[in-house]
Amino acid sequence: MIQVRDLTKHYSHHGRRVAALERVSLRIDEGTIFGIIGRSGAGKSTLIRCLNLLERPDSGEVRIGDDALTAYSERQLQQRRQRIGMVFQHFNLLRSRTVAANVRFPLELAGELDAAQMDARVDELLALVGLQDHQHKRPAQLSGGQKQRVGIARALANRPDVLLCDEATSALDPETTDSILALLADINRQLRLTIVLITHDMRVIRQLCDEVAVLDHGRVVEQGRVIDVLLQPQHAVTQSLLAETGLVQGALQGQWRERIGTPVLKLTFVGEPALQPVLDKVGREAGLRVNLLAGTLSEIKATPFGQLLAGVVASDVAVSALPDIFAREGVRCEVL
Repeated sequence: MIQVRDLTKHYSHHGRRVAALERVSLRIDEGTIFGIIGRSGAGKSTLIRCLNLLERPDSGEVRIGDDALTAYSERQLQQRRQRIGMVFQHFNLLRSRTVAANVRFPLELAGELDAAQMDARVDELLALVGLQDHQHKRPAQLSGGQKQRVGIARALANRPDVLLCDEATSALDPETTDSILALLADINRQLRLTIVLITHDMRVIRQLCDEVAVLDHGRVVEQGRVIDVLLQPQHAVTQSLLAETGLVQGALQGQWRERIGTPVLKLTFVGEPALQPVLDKVGREAGLRVNLLAGTLSEIKATPFGQLLAGVVASDVAVSALPDIFAREGVRCEVL
């Protein structure tokens, strides 16, 4: 659905030329929820605004479907953007308009439907986002989560094939964030809509996304399936972002390993093995006794996973043989 090739964007800052994006390339399949994560200043907002050419890159190509947006004139872009929805961090609702009128606004600009058709479309969208009873309210009368639901309904008004979300949950509390993520997941399932979102919150990536790209200083440093990137992070930036969440267990510091005085196993359980007594089974089979040092049990987009750090107290088999034994049970074992 979306192809980005060698995208580069610079800004002028106090007389200096500063790189916001450096030769960024991405491929996003149709129907995918694709996350872009990075720290502040990594280039996330610039990248997502380049996807609909709100920011025009210095070089490179952006294609959505069969359309090469970077080759379009401004007039052509205005028409194409009607099928690229965008949800903003701070809602950007028209304060003088009601909820229904905000959702209706892009339909009026497009000018393709008559009044009755626009009314029907607005009713359909408000039902989709659960705001049927709020259509006559104005933005000042809504909670943050309700405002974002209006923003999502408005972005879907012209039946886009792509939905871009620019930090769509960062202004919301955790409970409201969960409800908006659930809504986006539901929209993705119902409409098979391709969604691209940027965030600094790894929890958003874990709960919602199928694939992820990690951005650092304008470059993509890691990308792939969320479950692969989160459980086997390769780049130091990804590892640092994960370490801050406590989601994935890292290696013990050298001083702790010395105090434990035994080999340490890092066990990663994904899917069904996370719900089974694998450690008990391997313990009986290999005479393995361990000291549990740390562990997590969670989900990555409804797929259960767990990680354990365990010090080997005793084993009837060589420690080097344990990875193969755990592999037969569908568990990845690393000897640290």
